[in-house]
Amino acid sequence: MVKDKLENEKSDEDTIKKGIKKRIKEKIKKELLEEIYNELKLEEDELADEISSSLSKNASKISTESPPSTESINEIKTEQAAPRDLEDDKTLTISVKAVLKIASHALKYANPKISRDKWVEVIGLLAGEQYDYGPKLHIEDAYPMGHGTAVYAEIKDYKNFVRAFNDIKSKKLFICGWYHSHPSYGTWMSDEDIGTQARYQKLWDKAIALVVDPYQIDGTSLGFEIFRANLKNKKWYTIPFSVDGSLDVKLLPEILNFMNPIIEGKAAYLEYDED
Repeated sequence: MVKDKLENEKSDEDTIKKGIKKRIKEKIKKELLEEIYNELKLEEDELADEISSSLSKNASKISTESPPSTESINEIKTEQAAPRDLEDDKTLTISVKAVLKIASHALKYANPKISRDKWVEVIGLLAGEQYDYGPKLHIEDAYPMGHGTAVYAEIKDYKNFVRAFNDIKSKKLFICGWYHSHPSYGTWMSDEDIGTQARYQKLWDKAIALVVDPYQIDGTSLGFEIFRANLKNKKWYTIPFSVDGSLDVKLLPEILNFMNPIIEGKAAYLEYDED
């Protein structure tokens, strides 16, 4: 009897905890979505209505039930936006939000609290917009898609890819590349990575690959580099970039450490399988 009573009490306690976690998760997700929405609203200017209308016309041509084709990606990426007073056309830009999402995703599966032999790679999509002024490409957001062993270079769940694609399209962005992590073994492109990159560049020849090593996020480095590949000789090369926004590299580890309880609680920057 006592044993049964204790088991029932534990079951009730677990149910209550699950309920609390679920409510916390929903609250934080709602706040995160509101924050992203407000950021996008602040970036609008006098051309917003015209741009939105033009983008909507092109976006409506794209099927919501299949991955993007070469034509659909080209339709979205060629839309024009307001000028950005930034650097040369060889340099691309990346938002602070994207940097934090990529870094926190990588650290979630490779950090000092996890035995190094259990560290695994993560993978996700990069969403951006293209300009006719200064940097030709801006990476606005990152979409965590999965994690796995060192050869994990594919987004294997077709439904999750479609969900991400529709989310990206709804924000008037386009898939401009992908990212993955190399926990503790540097930022470079393996033969498998170049093979994956080739598929993205066949959809759009300016597609990029971001490789992050969370071990290098130490206050002196952002821990990542951005690449494209020469598909003829199967060689990769780096693309210069700058962070569009205020982000002190020295404070990055502290910022990510502050975010860590939320990440471990699976309330922010979730992979699509964790919804």
